[in-house]
Amino acid sequence: MSYDEIELPKGRQTALLPEAGAAGTPLTIVIAVLAFMASVALAGYFMVSRAAADWTGDLAGTVTVQVKGANNTAIELEARAAMRVLEMTDGVSNIKKLSREDSEALLEPWLGTDNLGAEIPIPALITASVTPVLRKNIDPLRADLAASAPGASLDDHGIWNDRLIGAARRGQAIAFIVFSFVLSAAACVIIFAARAGLAANRDIVEVMHLVGATDKFIADQVQRRYFTLGLRGGAVGALAAAVILFTAASFETGAEGFFLPNLGANPIMLIWLAFVPLILCGVAALAARMTVLKVLNDQLA
Repeated sequence: MSYDEIELPKGRQTALLPEAGAAGTPLTIVIAVLAFMASVALAGYFMVSRAAADWTGDLAGTVTVQVKGANNTAIELEARAAMRVLEMTDGVSNIKKLSREDSEALLEPWLGTDNLGAEIPIPALITASVTPVLRKNIDPLRADLAASAPGASLDDHGIWNDRLIGAARRGQAIAFIVFSFVLSAAACVIIFAARAGLAANRDIVEVMHLVGATDKFIADQVQRRYFTLGLRGGAVGALAAAVILFTAASFETGAEGFFLPNLGANPIMLIWLAFVPLILCGVAALAARMTVLKVLNDQLA
């Protein structure tokens, strides 16, 4: 019977590298910190994706008509003409004209409160929902508005929509790059720890070789050890990230939904955060195995 065929007692398996060595509690803490960073980066990826979907979804389904004029009477007449055009157009619904008070409220951040006299003309704003079919061919509606109300201009929010999509993609790319860097850092830490552990236990490895242990057997033992450490540290880090993220969500202000991503509990996010420990333990096991096989092969060469 070869050394590889010997099965150690399930309840009392002894680790090849001592717990106090390079692969003990300190390494578990490091992996937990890396798992926390990876979880936050992954959560950021989904937060940006979710916020962009909400923002662009609202913009894609609506249009805004702005009516300008020399005086309030002219603005009101052209606003009525623009609303008639919208009401007669197939695919347009939920037509709403903002009151002067609502328009003044929109200008308050720049002009302050009660700084607009009743005689000052303020452009009228009309919002409406449009179907996807109409949105793809919005030019006829724009031409009808120009003919009936020369002071009216239609904004389909295309520029803002493109900018939001571009910003969201850049944010997702940054989050994914950070996530990848954290996994790379975890692999580097495991490689260093495995090398240090083998160096510190060189005599034990040589004795195991003398009694018939193969490189594969030694690599299996080390891989199993780092798999456990990666799973343990990854679970702690991912759990800490989930607690902090969902605790922060409970302190959302009224600005949430307008300027900030939605941090509310998301089942999809929870599922992906649960994958972080599995990914980390897989990275740890693979990095440890490849490192051990390479070191042992170099020593025998």
